[in-house]
Amino acid sequence: MKLQQYFQAYDFDEIYPQIGLMYPNARHQREQFRHAYDILLGIKPVNSKKQIRYQLMEDPDTNEMFFGADDSCFRGPWDVLLGKEVKREPKVDLTDVELVANMLLNVVLQGRHPRSFDADYATIIR
Repeated sequence: MKLQQYFQAYDFDEIYPQIGLMYPNARHQREQFRHAYDILLGIKPVNSKKQIRYQLMEDPDTNEMFFGADDSCFRGPWDVLLGKEVKREPKVDLTDVELVANMLLNVVLQGRHPRSFDADYATIIR
């Protein structure tokens, strides 16, 4: 399934609690993350042959294992990210809601957002 299809399948209110668990600062930034979600739902995706692959990964600083996708998967303009295929390795134990929340968080923090999101992005990364 494409990233855009995951976003279309869930309402923001379904995924927002998971965002707060993954990124505690987001608990006070609901409006900014909602704005990002609304923008993403309105953007026309650019087809991409690249994938966002969720797998078991190791944190290089702590050596802890976690499920995630490489940061490089989310570096690019939002329209290109929306056109990427999302793959989940068989042993990845994330619910779809957790997956969508993680993808939104990564898109917002690492992707190249449109100018209309500049003010909200500045608030998020403070």
